[in-house]
Amino acid sequence: HTLHMACAPLLRLRSRGLGDSFPCGKNDDHELFLQKARAHAAGEGEPVSAAYSRAKADFLISLVADFKSGKISGAKMAAASDREAARMLESLKGIGNWSAGGVLMHFLQRANVMLYGDLTIRNYLNDLYEIGHLEESETLLQSQADFDDTAKNRNLIDALAEAKGWHPYRSVVCYLMYHLQEENLVLL
Repeated sequence: HTLHMACAPLLRLRSRGLGDSFPCGKNDDHELFLQKARAHAAGEGEPVSAAYSRAKADFLISLVADFKSGKISGAKMAAASDREAARMLESLKGIGNWSAGGVLMHFLQRANVMLYGDLTIRNYLNDLYEIGHLEESETLLQSQADFDDTAKNRNLIDALAEAKGWHPYRSVVCYLMYHLQEENLVLL
């Protein structure tokens, strides 16, 4: 499932030394790619590519190594509190606050995660509730310029969540912000 979400369209990367690429979009049959990748992992055959950049491939290799070594596991994250699971994820190469929050929301299905670092979320909350608007802004992009990701603004968002009664369900609010931002229909 994750393979088709992450794969890019069919590309040829042999010239970069990454091996042949295979179609791995969500509607493609992944059997050939998986067969060749498994063979290469077993020490046989040529390398294959799902059209990842070198940095993304290094990240994925590091992530697999962290799972194999036991540094992190689905069971450990599932048993951990939201904060503990986020710390585990953020200790891994290439994963920051936003990615950790996304994993908690989307894959661990935690109900009370706020993606403070997400500009869409901050801007939409700021526009709806005028939490951080300044009377005079140096830019026309008032939300982005005036409501950055700071401890003060995170506290303002948390206070708003408490006041509006959606604190235990902040993940749902994030989902709504993403899906309804252009419609301006959300009044939480």
